[in-house]
Amino acid sequence: MVVLLTALACTARPTARTVAKPNIILHTAWQTQPALGHVADATRRNKQTGDSLAFHDLTVAVLATSVDSSTPKPTDVVRLRLARGGSNDERLAREGSAFNWNGFHVAVVAIYGPGELGAGLVALEVATVKSLPPEVASSDVAGGASLRLRVAHNITHVTLHHTGDAQPLLPGEDPVRRLRGLQSWGASDRNWWDVPYHFLLGVDGRIFEGRDYHYIGETNTSYDPGGHFLISALGNYEKQEPTPETLKAIADLMAWAVKEFDVPLDRIGGHYNYFTGTSCPGAGLRKYLEDGTFRRMVAERLRG
Repeated sequence: MVVLLTALACTARPTARTVAKPNIILHTAWQTQPALGHVADATRRNKQTGDSLAFHDLTVAVLATSVDSSTPKPTDVVRLRLARGGSNDERLAREGSAFNWNGFHVAVVAIYGPGELGAGLVALEVATVKSLPPEVASSDVAGGASLRLRVAHNITHVTLHHTGDAQPLLPGEDPVRRLRGLQSWGASDRNWWDVPYHFLLGVDGRIFEGRDYHYIGETNTSYDPGGHFLISALGNYEKQEPTPETLKAIADLMAWAVKEFDVPLDRIGGHYNYFTGTSCPGAGLRKYLEDGTFRRMVAERLRG
């Protein structure tokens, strides 16, 4: 049962002279390849059939998905309705295709079918054509990680995840191997321009820099990660318990983010708070969110 904190404890922004940024192992110290992608006026979301994506004055509705079996290799297809002002159009778009419409570039990055991670979701990326480099603006294919867009955001929430690996991260195991694997898998299987989280933690409390936090992270679900400062514990916290070092590192990083971005304490949460179909960050970490432990640890750090 969630322990309810007082309104003061939940919503106040405790004052502090300074909150030191924890020691961070930089992206360049662990990466096997640099982050990819292009800065653009854009958005990216995973949408279900019946959902719409609104961006500026454009609305893209996902009407239906199907499989085109008329070719030797069956291809997933999505029917989209596009609306801007008085202009309306319907398009059939194949998975991996892209097109320009009324000043916008629409990329169908993926259509996840039965048995795939994210089944039932269509990954859409939409940008203003004028904000794109020429090779992206003129492309009729969505392309892979190198063509993805970096979407700027303003941080309003601090959100805890775990990577949900098949196996726990064990003491003494090098977390860098998993970091590199996550980056490689994200690029090849999900078309992500970098790891999906802004910071990632090992069981020894080391904090690794992930995706530049000025840009929106990624998700395999339909929640909107825009505005979320994403912290992820490497491993599987349905199968392991956090070490004291991990708990301390999470609280230190949360406190710095809360102070840096003026986030109220009641906006510290977990992935499960924003998508009902997940237990992320796993039972081992979730209990410290639900009983208020992390908020109390953060408040203590903010008071100095």
